[in-house]
Amino acid sequence: MGNLEKLKDLIFETDNNACFIERERILGRLEKEMQNYSGADKYAIVLSKLLAEVSTPILECDYFAGRVVEAVPDAGMKAPSKLLCSGGHMSFDYAKVLNIGLKGILQEIKTNSVKKGDEASKNFANNAEIVITAIHEFALRYANEAERKGFIQMGNALRIVPFEPAYDFYSALQSIWIIHMIASCYVGSRDYAFGRFDQYMLPYYEKEINDGKSKEELTELLAGFLIKANEICGRGTYNYKAKPVLCQSSKQYINIGGECPNKFSSVVLEAAKLSNMAQPQIVVLLKPDADEEFTKNTFEALSLLTDKMNIYNYESIVAALIKKGIEEDVAKDFTFSACCTLDLNYHSFRREHYTPIPQIFIEMLESNEYASLNDIIIDFKNLIRTDIQNYADAAQKGFDEDRSRRAFVLDSLLLSDSAKECRYACDGNAKYNVMNVFFPGAATIGDSLMVLDKLVFKEKKYSYVEFIDIVKNDFENNELLRQEILNYTKFGNDTKSDEYTVLACNAFLDAADSVKLKDNFYIASGFYSLAKDNTWRDKLGATPDGRKSGQPFSENQSPTYGADKNGITALLKSLSKLPFEKTVTGGLNLTFSQKLSPDILQALIVSYFQMGGLHVGISVIDRTALIDAMQNPDKYKSLTVRLYGFSEYFISLPEWQQIAVLNRTEYGFNC
Repeated sequence: MGNLEKLKDLIFETDNNACFIERERILGRLEKEMQNYSGADKYAIVLSKLLAEVSTPILECDYFAGRVVEAVPDAGMKAPSKLLCSGGHMSFDYAKVLNIGLKGILQEIKTNSVKKGDEASKNFANNAEIVITAIHEFALRYANEAERKGFIQMGNALRIVPFEPAYDFYSALQSIWIIHMIASCYVGSRDYAFGRFDQYMLPYYEKEINDGKSKEELTELLAGFLIKANEICGRGTYNYKAKPVLCQSSKQYINIGGECPNKFSSVVLEAAKLSNMAQPQIVVLLKPDADEEFTKNTFEALSLLTDKMNIYNYESIVAALIKKGIEEDVAKDFTFSACCTLDLNYHSFRREHYTPIPQIFIEMLESNEYASLNDIIIDFKNLIRTDIQNYADAAQKGFDEDRSRRAFVLDSLLLSDSAKECRYACDGNAKYNVMNVFFPGAATIGDSLMVLDKLVFKEKKYSYVEFIDIVKNDFENNELLRQEILNYTKFGNDTKSDEYTVLACNAFLDAADSVKLKDNFYIASGFYSLAKDNTWRDKLGATPDGRKSGQPFSENQSPTYGADKNGITALLKSLSKLPFEKTVTGGLNLTFSQKLSPDILQALIVSYFQMGGLHVGISVIDRTALIDAMQNPDKYKSLTVRLYGFSEYFISLPEWQQIAVLNRTEYGFNC
């Protein structure tokens, strides 16, 4: 266990100003050397040369080979280089890698390339061979270094994987890690996920158990693998003091559970408790009655890990995906690959779009004179549809040729249909192109509709023009009115006021569902803001709910800060009224002042899912500790908090985001 602690300490000692120095120096040179080269194999050659030159460091505490040398960028260096630059945001077909190896994938590509016989397919196969050969030779160099240092198991594994199939638990994890590291750090991008980890790793775990290995030994090994995920971006956050690497904001997800949790599903939870770090996020796709022991273990882990886990309503999401026309077997294989965004595991390539709904809403109210709430909803829906259609039209055009080639370097080798079709899956050719489309600020919009309906259309205290002028002028000289509005019962208290947020959410979902798409494109809609509730606020005028210009709007699926006053049960009842049956993604953060027991968490979340809830992530906040951490950050290097769909180190956040965490409504034990 001592090596686990050493690995953790190394993460906390990393310099957030450091880049992957060897990568940057080599790519800087290659960019000059190859600036006039325009062959279809350019970027495959670049990766090949890069992997041939970077060093292969192994530390005494390493469980697995694969780490990147870091240093502060050289003077004048523009780090990170985008000579290689992927879009990331995907789950590789690791089951296929483990079963047939990169060698088997290459053979499949070559066979299909010959069958197709066209120039594009030949180029695809040629690039695949260059890249896979480079990865194989890189692994062999690591094998030499491992053997030189006396790491026999590591060396033996790297002489085989990832080029050939994995043969045991250790070699499977080593195969996954070396590919994950190359994709994240050397190709360069964020949010490569590990897919349905418990499903494809089960055979290797069972083999070891049958061969006499102990569960404890394998759990420690897996914990060492999980800690490695933190090396991808260290302690840097996605939006502040960015580390000069392309994967600096990477959020890495391991998906477990679903319809058939297995013995290894619970081992993942045990290993996560041992590692207990911000990365990777453990995503439980929960079907509570699928396996009672796994469900019990999930909430025991959640009680300890809190902000480092996501729990999703598996059955609700599967049903919604099937309604969207996704085949049942693919729908059941969905995953989350980062930030509450859904993909169809390795079957899909995904994108995401944060619909600027608060901006659309404010501009719409100020540009028109409405006679009824229904008239507002009609225009609101049409404007949202136009925005999403414009986004979808651009996404469906795909990438230009140069960007496609850069994206090819590794990504298109390991998505489902690429080897079969010999095409870049990342430029619109995937069988399933999933566009996650989000509604930021749902409660703010819903509460604003409620206020308009009450003061203008029902009670007629103001004409429409009068009231909108008051809002447009930021409630200047109307503070008493604003305070009156702030005291209205808003979304989140299980009252009739909730129906307005439901109305807004339905308008968004109906608009998204009416967008015209190609047959291989799908919209995955959800109520999610990431940090838009704060990062957009400076350019947003006041809203009818009493929010002043420049103030944050509501976060994710949550009520406006402080608006939920009737307790956790009322909050969850309000949330369950939202049309989650038509959504497949989104996020909810529940914040508690103290840790809850596994039994309370299970009762709370399972009941919420039975009411129709979609997702829960929890935070446990010690306000005194957080305030102290803002003043004395060196005392709190390992303190994590939940942001939107993931965990971050609190002292690495900008002050405004630390304050946002402190502003969330907290619930106590006696709720």
